[in-house]
Amino acid sequence: MCLPVLGGALAGCGGSSGGRSGAPPSPPPPPPPAAIVSLEVPGETGLDEAANPKVDVTVRLDAAASEAITVALNLAGTATLGRDYAIDANEIRVPANAASAGVEIDVYRDFDEEVDETIEISLGAITGNARAGEATSATLTVLDGEAATVNKRTPEDEDDGSEDRENRFGVMSLGFDLTEDAIVVAVIAVLPDFPAAPTAPWPMTASWSTDRSYMSDVNTITECFAPTTESPEAASEPNMNPCQATPSDDPLAFFLPNLRIFRLPYSELLPNRHYFLTVTVSRPNLDTMNPDILSDLIETDSAYHEFATNSEGRIAVRCEAPDRTAAPGGGDPLFSHQWHLVNTGQTAFAGRGGTAGADLRMTAAIDTGRDGAGVKLAVVDTGLEICHPDLAANTAAGGSFNFGAASHAAASFDDPFNFRPDGGDHGTSVAGVAAAVANNGFGGRGVAAAATLVGFNPMEAGGGEESVPLDGLDTAQDIALMQSLGAGNGGGAEPDSASVDVFNLSFGSFFPGGNIRDEFARTYRMGVEQLRSGRGALYVKAGGNEFGFCDQSHPFHREIGCENANTDPQQNTPWLIPVGAFNADDVKSSYSSAGANLWVAGPGGEDGIEAPAIVTTDQIGVTGYSASPDNRLLHSDPLNRDGDYVSAFGGTSAAAPAVAGAVAILLGVKPELTWRDVKHILAKTARRIDPDIAEVRAAFNGTPHVAQHAWRTNAAGYAFHNWYGFGAVDVDAAVAMAQSHAPDSLGAFVESEWFDGAGAALPLEIPDADGAGAGAEMDVSGLPEGAGIEAVVLEISVGHGNAFDLGVTLRSPSGTSSVVNPPLNTGLEYTPGLMSWHLLSNAFYGEDPNGAWTLHVADIAPADTGSLTGWRLRFYYGGHGAN
Repeated sequence: MCLPVLGGALAGCGGSSGGRSGAPPSPPPPPPPAAIVSLEVPGETGLDEAANPKVDVTVRLDAAASEAITVALNLAGTATLGRDYAIDANEIRVPANAASAGVEIDVYRDFDEEVDETIEISLGAITGNARAGEATSATLTVLDGEAATVNKRTPEDEDDGSEDRENRFGVMSLGFDLTEDAIVVAVIAVLPDFPAAPTAPWPMTASWSTDRSYMSDVNTITECFAPTTESPEAASEPNMNPCQATPSDDPLAFFLPNLRIFRLPYSELLPNRHYFLTVTVSRPNLDTMNPDILSDLIETDSAYHEFATNSEGRIAVRCEAPDRTAAPGGGDPLFSHQWHLVNTGQTAFAGRGGTAGADLRMTAAIDTGRDGAGVKLAVVDTGLEICHPDLAANTAAGGSFNFGAASHAAASFDDPFNFRPDGGDHGTSVAGVAAAVANNGFGGRGVAAAATLVGFNPMEAGGGEESVPLDGLDTAQDIALMQSLGAGNGGGAEPDSASVDVFNLSFGSFFPGGNIRDEFARTYRMGVEQLRSGRGALYVKAGGNEFGFCDQSHPFHREIGCENANTDPQQNTPWLIPVGAFNADDVKSSYSSAGANLWVAGPGGEDGIEAPAIVTTDQIGVTGYSASPDNRLLHSDPLNRDGDYVSAFGGTSAAAPAVAGAVAILLGVKPELTWRDVKHILAKTARRIDPDIAEVRAAFNGTPHVAQHAWRTNAAGYAFHNWYGFGAVDVDAAVAMAQSHAPDSLGAFVESEWFDGAGAALPLEIPDADGAGAGAEMDVSGLPEGAGIEAVVLEISVGHGNAFDLGVTLRSPSGTSSVVNPPLNTGLEYTPGLMSWHLLSNAFYGEDPNGAWTLHVADIAPADTGSLTGWRLRFYYGGHGAN
């Protein structure tokens, strides 16, 4: 008998055959069906190797699994893993409750000549409740890219690399000068020196004309002299008649026997005219020359000069104001063609227009009269026509300086007139970009249309040489340049450059693997520390036009350029604002040099023939750049009937004064801004143009090397690219920020001591022709908390057969990488290694300098080898931290 228990439930009675038990337990649920695994490779399966493609490989389940699934990948095909491509992992783990996961295949571009290769991917072992479906494999075909080899040149190939030097002939000018009664032109006849060349004298001819095309009014210069070692003065030598030169294969006898001096008496010239002068050398005995030899000879351009006469029939050495009539109603007749100010897609007299909005973004500044009034801007250049109708009202009376005035009678120390422009006065065109007068009825306008202009021409010191020497001490040009950069206090012997606010430097220096000289470094440092009442002057520098300055036979040259901007020794210092150039389509100008030292980009345009260049001032009259065949703003055009303007100016020489004008506007808005405030504002407000530009990378010996990064945003939030620095200048955005920016709020500017990387195992061998390169690490510590980088300078030494092979990359503790010297930098051709070379990067702006810094040096070309022998880092920083 069964008894009830508390609660009314029945207890089991057990054993009784007639009794009834409880319900049987439920059977366990059936296991879930196995997930079906599929392999997916989206997109095209034919991959262009040259594009450095990256392919996503995905494992997808038909339904989310309750537990993790691991799928192995099998890799096969003719491409080699680790040499032709890499993959994140050889298995894919799909997490629980997820339906897919993937890895990436990175296909390497190389320059090897190969057949097309395949990468075969298939599902391998599956771990977990899953099984393979039907889509279990995929094949990628890697289409072989362009094959290329590195062609290294030797110093003997330096002329242009395309023809043998000894097959050249022509004339090399040594310039011209003035005496009391004549123009004196010195040239050297460059004649073939191989044995089969004619040995008879080669006729030389000098002529002059008022017609640039030499179709009319052609006159011959009859006075030709041949100096000798005993009596090099031309005036003491008898007149050669006829004038001729004789080939010589003796290199020691080359110079003087082929030096000829021509004299053109003023008595043969008419007043108030423009003249063109050429010197040529002619091949003798053409009918008897071997045709094969004749076809091999390459005739170089004739020596060419141009000049103007004044009302007395002598060479004009001062600016003489022309008689001009302003356009009715004032305004600026050429303003609508100045795309760099307001780009509406206009052609600017070229074959096609650009892209609307690809400009300085300064419409508000123009409309509200933000024009740089009260700011002094110096054009350090070839000269400045202070009486130009579109510049005169902005030039400071007595403020300019002519370093060549003492050498030429009637010249004035306060008038840097370029009396031998040879095609155009560069400084006058630069000045027009920066500060041509607005609303005066003439031409266009400048960026800072009310800034005060002064001009200094240091290249005229000591004879008017055309380049700045960097390897001599205390030459006349050295001293003149330093005096032009802020070290001049005025008076009769030197310019008043100490009162300048903004210096425009549209010139370059060349010293492969070299650093700025101490004298110039001290001058720039003085300028930023002492000028503008201690707020610091601004030095705006053209970054260079050498992107295409080589044959570009190697793809890297087409993508990263030929000579890097860091090769200019004045530009690897923190006191300048190096400027790249963009065009009317809002991308890099074809010529603009790339470099980690660039700060911003300004408008430089293209050639002015097919695509817009810059419309600006030219020499007064129908000569100069406006008479060039490249100029499309013709003298027949009512807008340029007097020839005072040009539509074909460009280069970073134009981009720099556009930025200098923008700087003048900022100082006009808030004069209390320091030089660092201005740089900070420009960096903060610059536009990121060409945003989708790809990384430039290729594998060497199976290891990829990045020769140029894509746009990258650093740990402080600043985007940077070696083509553009922080981007294109945005004037209106910069003005808006300047109005709210607290001057001198970036903390003290500090230059650190050198941090030495000698603790690494040095020398460190650099693998030859191998992207793996050599890496070294340095720990930087002890700098203040909150320090914000404003510039980093790497000093590097490499013992190597040819520094042309080397790519150098620096990585910060925050993970930002910067290519400070790309491989195949033609500025380093023939350079046997690097000795304490300074390379500057602005890519780390605002980051914390403390932590582990990494240096990577790769040698991507065969034959020459070497080792990293030393490296150091120096930081320039403020107290603004990452903000």
